[in-house]
Amino acid sequence: MKLASELKSRIGMLLIVAVLILAGSTCHPLHAADDSVDEVIPFKIEPPFSWNRTDRYTPPDFNAFFPDDKAAGKQLDLMLEGKLKVAGIDERLALIRRGLRHCTKHRTTLLGQVGNQYIWNREKQDPRAIELMYQASASNDADIAHYALYHGPTVVKQRSANLVRMLMEQYPMLGAQMQQRIVWGMQTYGEKEQTRTLLLGLLDDFKQLDDSTIGATLETYQAVFKTEPPDLNRFDEAGLWVIGFHRDDLSATHPQAAEFLREMVEKILRTREAALLAFVTRVDQGHETAVALVKGYRQRALLVERLSKLTHVKIDFNQLFSARVLQELRLQEFVRFLPEDAPASRLPAYTRPPVDKSYACQAEDYVAPDFQSYFADDASAGKKLDQLYDNREKLTLTDHELLEAFRLGLRHSSYQPNIMLGWLSGALGWPRDPRLTEIFYQALDPKGPVEVRKAALYYGFGLGTAKTRNILRALFGVYMAPPFDDTTNRNMRSRILWSVRDHEDDKYFLSTLFAEALREHEKLSDIALQQADSAYKQLTGADPPNAEEYSSRGVYILMFGDESASTIPASKQYISQRLGDSPHILAKKHMVEKGEVSVIVLLKGTAGLKWLIKNLQTEPQLPIYFGGLLTPEMIGKAEHLQEFKKFLQVDQTKEE
Repeated sequence: MKLASELKSRIGMLLIVAVLILAGSTCHPLHAADDSVDEVIPFKIEPPFSWNRTDRYTPPDFNAFFPDDKAAGKQLDLMLEGKLKVAGIDERLALIRRGLRHCTKHRTTLLGQVGNQYIWNREKQDPRAIELMYQASASNDADIAHYALYHGPTVVKQRSANLVRMLMEQYPMLGAQMQQRIVWGMQTYGEKEQTRTLLLGLLDDFKQLDDSTIGATLETYQAVFKTEPPDLNRFDEAGLWVIGFHRDDLSATHPQAAEFLREMVEKILRTREAALLAFVTRVDQGHETAVALVKGYRQRALLVERLSKLTHVKIDFNQLFSARVLQELRLQEFVRFLPEDAPASRLPAYTRPPVDKSYACQAEDYVAPDFQSYFADDASAGKKLDQLYDNREKLTLTDHELLEAFRLGLRHSSYQPNIMLGWLSGALGWPRDPRLTEIFYQALDPKGPVEVRKAALYYGFGLGTAKTRNILRALFGVYMAPPFDDTTNRNMRSRILWSVRDHEDDKYFLSTLFAEALREHEKLSDIALQQADSAYKQLTGADPPNAEEYSSRGVYILMFGDESASTIPASKQYISQRLGDSPHILAKKHMVEKGEVSVIVLLKGTAGLKWLIKNLQTEPQLPIYFGGLLTPEMIGKAEHLQEFKKFLQVDQTKEE
């Protein structure tokens, strides 16, 4: 293995890997080679297509469109493995149609390929592929439905009345991300005036639609065109809407908080009392938060408009009510307002957090996370937690009971922390329970298992989540704790900095912690010092105040090409003359491969690295391939760097 090739191609390889992942590298292209299928094309996709026929509305029907054909599933697997040649679009799409139900080779990636090859960003979009994706969007398999919708109907340019109606009928049950994609697709692809005409046409026939579809169409029209549709008074009574809001001057500890919030809603709707179907309050981030279920588009608009003008009031959400919203927001009290056939909520019932409970993450003084003392060492509790996860679709627990089961059983669960903490995060939905935050906080303990704190960071403290000073201190502790390998840097350290990206106060406070650590830089290993220095720069956009004090710390490596020479002796002579006898240089190594000479230089600290980069950027410039702190991980992956191991600190090797 050649070091020059390794380092110069590293970025290229990463790009190739990314492309393969996005394209489904484990799936072979849809046109493979070997044996051919028969010339007869069973289940060929041909007109009339449900998605664009004009004589009647035909909603997607997964079960009717995709046959239950196990043999075709095996054929499709062979095609994806490259062992079966299928020539022609008709043959390929027909085989996907016949075999999709029983295909075992990445069905979601397959649908992504169909969309990418025949629909998305294609100048001429294939109506047969659109039909396949239209029908697949109605699958009971959530992943199949998601990928079909994402890569198909949402990005069709020549929309039809049927396609738009299907999107609006599915809209209420879709997550916010897919709802936004529908809007984005209408803004980005096709003629906007055609889209306007289709949405208005659907609203003109509103009597054939249910309230949820009308509400979805109104919401989508406003989002796409930034204005309300004409003759809005037709829909004054259409749709059920859920509005959440709080006052930033009213905490959950106030004994009359819920009463005050309800009075605000009733005052706004005082001549339309019947429009307020239900009202509850929740505790979210310490605030008493009101949730009102309102009947009618007009009353919803009125309530939101008036609340938005009030001092101290913040709208937390304002959306069309559906079974999905009921589950995500855990509004079981509103279930009677859903259709009888709506799916039941599978999330734990909401319980009000105790007012007098204290949490380490909220303490005035810093109380560090303590994994060992917080999470019980109870093997039987681990088994019980696993049983709850295995039966998660049938749970009848409250959120308090589930949280306590996690605290007792997490240490001995047989499932990976990423699975369990991800489930807990999703199961509790909204509002953010302080007891949930405490579990994530305690799981950040640097003395605890690495995989636990990775999962806690990912699911507990992402972008937009409120972070107390103690949470920020805990995140700083995670950032500065070993291991310092490249995977941890990407998965944990970069995510910590990303999580405060949009909050200036959090960024500033976190930067002060790094500045404090850098003032005592002699206590840090070279690699910990480099990480702290990098974090401060990313948070502030400036060098640390005392950067010069440690600028000679650490051994840095820089690799560049010597275009002036084709042999090692000639390169040594030129580089020696160019760099001179600099005190920044610890060692040099010259290599030649296919007539191209590369040079590796070891340097003292960031001062040496900056010096050499500046030198190489002066005329005649030499191409820089790679630069950074020399680490045990780097040496372990490159045979030609083994001789540089002696330059590493002893404690740095141990940290890795």
